[in-house]
Amino acid sequence: MIADIDTFVGLALNDFEFTRETRYLTGIVKLEASSSAMILRFDDGVLSEAAVSNAADRDCTIVVRATDEQWDALLMEKPKPFFQCLQSSNVKHGLHLSSSNETFAYLPALNRMTTLLRKARNGDAGANE
Repeated sequence: MIADIDTFVGLALNDFEFTRETRYLTGIVKLEASSSAMILRFDDGVLSEAAVSNAADRDCTIVVRATDEQWDALLMEKPKPFFQCLQSSNVKHGLHLSSSNETFAYLPALNRMTTLLRKARNGDAGANE
């Protein structure tokens, strides 16, 4: 599992930076690991659904795909160089990051999402950053 989905949703819905950076986003963000997948559905910037599920890439606005090991490295409390964000993990470690226009428009949201996933996974859900 990438991270506990309920913990992530609690963090995401209450995080000003994340909600600001996802404004206007409509579509599905798919986060896929070797062993599971999560979908995050946004309607005009509002996170309307989060589920442990899978969707076809063609139905998704943004796709992030990595092995379980790559997710483990990316979501470490203090990640090693080139695992601190999705872009460097894509370039240096082969993590798949879709190349849609929305991917680049919402990179700040994806970076904040990564931070929130890291918090959800490492148990510091109450910590502010």
